[in-house]
Amino acid sequence: MTKILTEDAFHSGDVPVYTQQCAENSTRFKMKEGIANVLYLPAHKNSEAPKGQQGSGELVGKWLYNEQPDKQEGLLKSSIELFMDSSLAPNASVGLHTHLDSEEIYYLLEGQLTIGLIDKEGKVITQIITPGDTHLIQPGESHFVEAGEEGARFIVVAAKVPLKSNSKSRTSR
Repeated sequence: MTKILTEDAFHSGDVPVYTQQCAENSTRFKMKEGIANVLYLPAHKNSEAPKGQQGSGELVGKWLYNEQPDKQEGLLKSSIELFMDSSLAPNASVGLHTHLDSEEIYYLLEGQLTIGLIDKEGKVITQIITPGDTHLIQPGESHFVEAGEEGARFIVVAAKVPLKSNSKSRTSR
């Protein structure tokens, strides 16, 4: 049986994203027994959000790879910050949150998700996605997510987007 960590124990403690299961190829292969499984009650709780967008219920996130500052593994060389396998309980939701300098992709494997996307102009777009569908959130946008009656399982990939500089780069002659 896989051990499930609390959000606080994982993010505030010294629990690693992965506990090595074999000596060979430990940076190229991760065995499921060593991957951190974290319970969020709820994910992205936001008491300031409008009713229905605050986050509720359970989400279990399997942290497959993490390059975010609090749990940086140092394995990925790209701008990918996280790669997760997430399971949202029936009718549970991820609270409204904004992506300032990252983009995120959801790929739905099982169940159904109702997604509320708030674009940069403040327009709310609601979309139901089913297995095989994706959702993209770009920097400066916000979103909230609710699982259907059967819950949902989805892959999440997030990547850091470099902030654009106002200065133009110069080349030497």
